[in-house]
Amino acid sequence: MQETYGSGRGAFDPELTVAELKSRNAVLFWTATASSLLFVVALVGVVLDPRTVAGGEAVWFKPMRYAMAMALFTGTLAWLTPHFSLSDRLFRGASWAVAFAVVFELAAIAGQAARGVDAHFNHPAGFDRLVYLLMGVVIASMTLLVAALFVAGTWTGFDVHPAFSLGITLGGLLFVVGSFEGGVMSALTTHTVGGGYTLPVVGWTLVGDFRVAHFVGLHSLQVLPLVGYLSAIGGQQGRIDRPRRLVWLVGLAYTGLLAGALALALYPVLG
Repeated sequence: MQETYGSGRGAFDPELTVAELKSRNAVLFWTATASSLLFVVALVGVVLDPRTVAGGEAVWFKPMRYAMAMALFTGTLAWLTPHFSLSDRLFRGASWAVAFAVVFELAAIAGQAARGVDAHFNHPAGFDRLVYLLMGVVIASMTLLVAALFVAGTWTGFDVHPAFSLGITLGGLLFVVGSFEGGVMSALTTHTVGGGYTLPVVGWTLVGDFRVAHFVGLHSLQVLPLVGYLSAIGGQQGRIDRPRRLVWLVGLAYTGLLAGALALALYPVLG
């Protein structure tokens, strides 16, 4: 499907955007919709449920964050996957596999929250340990699948403007790097190995906290394809002379941001 770079009000009509997303990948569109609904439910839980988990965090705060992240992730894939050179069978299979992984992950996190238990870490044995291990297997398998899709897409080429194509490639690469930083946290059985300045809202520490680098890496999947898309529009409209160069510059800057966040996370260990 060749990307259309429209102009005018219709290109930014929310109703048209939702309809377009659904037509591109209905499976991932509905997965994103379900994730968004869970976000609303968890938000209500944060307000109404006084329970907390270790560290004093509201028991529904993690399901809320994960639901938002998964809605963005599956919505982004719904936008991008039609540009991958995939057979119909592989397209459907990959979409359903990602949808299953996302639904399982969110169901596990929300289910543990309903029980008043943190879904991650500090589960040496029993049912909670089993849930944690299954979550790790499912999310690692999904990450490998997404990595394979982006490698295959880059190898065969995306049917879009070269600047947009480059943004998809760089975003997919850094997304995979950010995803496997979650594996580092699992191996360490903690997300924080230091202390220092605490970031507002999320409560993460700037130094010694792998969640910062994890967040930066994961959201490259939205940032860099969007940069590529907008650069392609600017190039076609004559506003940007070298759109691919702009994507490279932003991609290198974003890589530096990710590397810096990872260095700060590792500093207490290696410093």
